[in-house]
Amino acid sequence: MTKSKTAAIIMDGNRRWAKSNNLPISHGHRKGIETLIDIVKASKSYGINKLIVYAFSTENWSRESQEVNALMNLINFGVDVKLPDIVKNEMKLEFIGDLSKLPTSAQKGIEKCVESTKQFSNFTLIIALNYGAIWDIVETFKKMVKNNIEMTELNFLNNTQISNTNVDIFIRTGGDRRLSNFLLHNLSYSELFFSDKLWPDFNERDLKEIIDSFESRQRRFGK
Repeated sequence: MTKSKTAAIIMDGNRRWAKSNNLPISHGHRKGIETLIDIVKASKSYGINKLIVYAFSTENWSRESQEVNALMNLINFGVDVKLPDIVKNEMKLEFIGDLSKLPTSAQKGIEKCVESTKQFSNFTLIIALNYGAIWDIVETFKKMVKNNIEMTELNFLNNTQISNTNVDIFIRTGGDRRLSNFLLHNLSYSELFFSDKLWPDFNERDLKEIIDSFESRQRRFGK
């Protein structure tokens, strides 16, 4: 497990976890942040040097306003409570998505995270906020046309939100078997893993089993 890997996770199941534990939905999302920090720490030891997580999609705005507001407030919770831990563990934080649509307070929190961790290079956590792959594709084409960039496959990928990044491992928790408009153009040859566990219950052991399974697979990339 020495080769560096890129992993992407759809962290599904926070709401169902909260309901099953008779807790407010916001508690499920907060517990999801705790799980994310644990998984990030474990990822570093398992040869993952870049982790991309789906935190809020372009479709999530259709949820009840109370939950959306709670999710936006959680961004500042993460900054205030978890940023010191992230800095201590030397994790670089980056964000993708249409961040301009987020509340001003959330945008300031994101700027603080990026500025506080920009010096680190060994591990990068990329958080997708107000992100959708279709939106990503449309915005990429707009940018290429505006800047008169030749329309080739490589140029297209290089101008998307995470550039020409090949995702090695795709993980979705919560039991559903779908991609939900996440990084579609970067998952061409990803190894797909689906866990029935709700995200707050997902742990280091579950990640280790996925990494071991990934290492045992023969990846041919269409050859």
